Amino acid sequence: MSDLILFICETVKEEITKVVADIPVQNIKICVFPHYCTSGTHRPDSIISFMSEQIQPGQTGLFFGDTDLSRKGLLPPGISHVGPHTCSGLLAPEDFIQSFISQGSYVINPGWLSSWERYVTEMGFNPQSSTSYYSSNLKEIVVLDTGLVPIAEERIASLKVFSGLPIRVIQVGISHLSGIIRAEILQWQADHIQADCKKEVSSALETTARQMAVLTLLSDISQVSEEKEVISRILTTCQLLFAPHFVGYLPLQSDGPEEMIRMPPDSESGMNNELLFSVTDKDYLFSPDGTGFCVPIINLQETVGILEISGVSVPSRIKEYLNLTLSFTRFLGLAIKNARSWQELKQTRDALESANSELHDKNEELLAISQELQSSNQELITSQKELRESEQFIKGIVNSAQAGIAVLDHDFRILFWNPEMERLFGIFYTTIMGKSIYEIIPHFLLDQTKSLLIQGLSGKTVQAPDYELPASSSGKTTWISAIFNPIFDISQNIIGVIINVYDITQRKESEHDLERAYDAIHIAQSKLAILSSVTRHDILNRVMVISAYSGMLLENVSDEKALKQLKSMAIASKDIQHLIEFTKEYQELGYKKPAWQLIRNVINSRSIQSVLTGIELSIQGDPVEIYVDLMLEKVLYNLVENSKRHGETVTVITIKIEEAGEELLVTYSDNGVGVAEDEKKLIFKQGHGKNTGMGLFLIREILGLTHITIRECGVPGEGVRFEMKVPKGGWRRITE
Repeated sequence: MSDLILFICETVKEEITKVVADIPVQNIKICVFPHYCTSGTHRPDSIISFMSEQIQPGQTGLFFGDTDLSRKGLLPPGISHVGPHTCSGLLAPEDFIQSFISQGSYVINPGWLSSWERYVTEMGFNPQSSTSYYSSNLKEIVVLDTGLVPIAEERIASLKVFSGLPIRVIQVGISHLSGIIRAEILQWQADHIQADCKKEVSSALETTARQMAVLTLLSDISQVSEEKEVISRILTTCQLLFAPHFVGYLPLQSDGPEEMIRMPPDSESGMNNELLFSVTDKDYLFSPDGTGFCVPIINLQETVGILEISGVSVPSRIKEYLNLTLSFTRFLGLAIKNARSWQELKQTRDALESANSELHDKNEELLAISQELQSSNQELITSQKELRESEQFIKGIVNSAQAGIAVLDHDFRILFWNPEMERLFGIFYTTIMGKSIYEIIPHFLLDQTKSLLIQGLSGKTVQAPDYELPASSSGKTTWISAIFNPIFDISQNIIGVIINVYDITQRKESEHDLERAYDAIHIAQSKLAILSSVTRHDILNRVMVISAYSGMLLENVSDEKALKQLKSMAIASKDIQHLIEFTKEYQELGYKKPAWQLIRNVINSRSIQSVLTGIELSIQGDPVEIYVDLMLEKVLYNLVENSKRHGETVTVITIKIEEAGEELLVTYSDNGVGVAEDEKKLIFKQGHGKNTGMGLFLIREILGLTHITIRECGVPGEGVRFEMKVPKGGWRRITE
């Protein structure tokens, strides 16, 4: 039986070495290759080169690792991939591992943990500094503890600091690994035992056939016990068959050639000794003049002599003569060998009996292996059934989803298309699977959809603009919104794009109804604005008269009681003026319909920037648009103006934008004196404040038009902190 080489990843070296040591199979060599799944310095081509150097002709190898190498036909000859798709799948069932991966976990084994710094370096990270890549993409790290490689607490602690993720250790042992390795090695052994048995049976049958042919065709020669008599009869037979000028036989013994036997005795050979001896490693050799040939007489792969025939009667039939000679020279060796030593035949029979006995023992061993394999196969069938049931459950969830789901590969070929996509586009999955999305929906090439797909393949999650589908057979237009997400394999390589499509027709219809309502309100507000403007103007004129006369009286009246009353009148007239001016601002609330506005653009307006002299402004978070009244600029202006007027020590203002579940949280904060605790619940009331008392009241009213809430939750003495919550549907991400 040939040698077996096991190619394994260095991260499972200890476990597989332990399992192999307990398997009663000889001639097993373990070759450990560097971990290459990190796509670092050890790339697949270097691993393939490593395998080619380790395996020799006649040897076979079993490769446990990434199936990409075998799927792409890259494995060297003699090496085949066996076992699960990944190294982790050797330690625990793949559906068990997949359950963690589907929840956002990163599954590793103790061998990976012990050298994690080198692996993350090969992935392009600096192991000495923390990275947000893991914490932003994963939920936790799961270590499959086999109990063979010690898991040091300091290794877990250092990886936890680097990744920013919790680490969970799960005891899996090596029983699953042992079952896989034993099954594959014993299957390999069974295949080779079966092949060896076939060779031995074939050899035995060939030997028997040779003996029968000798008995049938050359019975008189095989019954002769004298070698010279056997040779004489062989030469006589050749003379009768071919009528040559020369027939010769050169006996070959273990100690060298003997003298050639000729017929006729005084005839001359047509070949020299060099040519004759060169036929020992060939099936035959023609003479230089083309009228003869020589063939080796072989028995049990041993050349016992060389038969030469020259000057045949019909040279044109030389090939027929050669084929006829070859048909019976295979059996002449047995007769010659028998004549040399009957004892050798006895030894041959003994060897055949011994081979038959060994064959019987191997058949018994093969039966035991087959029974063990049958048991393993039954376990595998059970696991596959559970996997199919799990896949069917997930498929049912996806197919019943209210959102359209499509999965595309690197070339944008359709791999999956759920029933909701069939409803939205009117295209059945069975007619388009495997086809390009551009072949099915050609106009995707003409808009920005192609750009969004390319961004998804680059690793980004992007929101597509609202899109209006052509009218269906019912004549109704459908509006959709889509999100493009990259799909990663277990090695974090991008393998495709998943598109989530939502039917927003009802929302669009509501927006259109709202627009019509706003148009009607706008007309009414325009009329009220004209009336309010005239009324304000008349009131302000009369207030100015009161203010002027009260001022004149203050200069000419000396009576204390009268002065006090006149001052109250002057203050009241100023308050009336401020209130009338506030009605002008309040009148503009809802005058125009809300719109999608980019916070970064509004804060950078000229009016707000003019107030920020001497103050540093910081905006944190991704670009986001919110649906809000056009007076958003007034909101941000009042917040900045309040910080500068009342914050006393303000030098930094920070606006932070972050997701809070389905809502958006916009936080405005400064480093001023803040708001006292007893003031927090009063600052948004109308009339409360150090000036007109209308600024924060107006802010709350403006934001409330689109259901945006605001509250102050800063720490007194450390600055203000206004939190504005934008509801679901009132904000959206944008690409810069």
